[in-house]
Amino acid sequence: MNIADMFKPYSPEIRGDLEKYLREYDGSSADNQFYGPEHFFIIKDRLWMIPGMTHLRVFRSPIPDIGYFVNSDFLLESRGIGAPNMSYMGAERGVYDPAKILKNQIWSIYGLNI
Repeated sequence: MNIADMFKPYSPEIRGDLEKYLREYDGSSADNQFYGPEHFFIIKDRLWMIPGMTHLRVFRSPIPDIGYFVNSDFLLESRGIGAPNMSYMGAERGVYDPAKILKNQIWSIYGLNI
């Protein structure tokens, strides 16, 4: 892998096995990264998500990022804006379709059962 590939979202061609990639970033200070909704559904189908615990961060730099929890229907749920000093300030309360929210977006996922 060259240095430019280190900053690209996950792809099996560059990063290899998905589970190994997620384990590598689990609990580290670096974020895993995905682009678009495809891998959300792959992770869901592999039963690695824990409703109410698994959460996503959708990157919106330079404006604040948005954080979502995965609910029991495997939809993305936001409880609203975080505290002023938090980076999830861009959130609006509601339940959202991951296919729509993650389309053309870079995001990270945390709190998996792998």
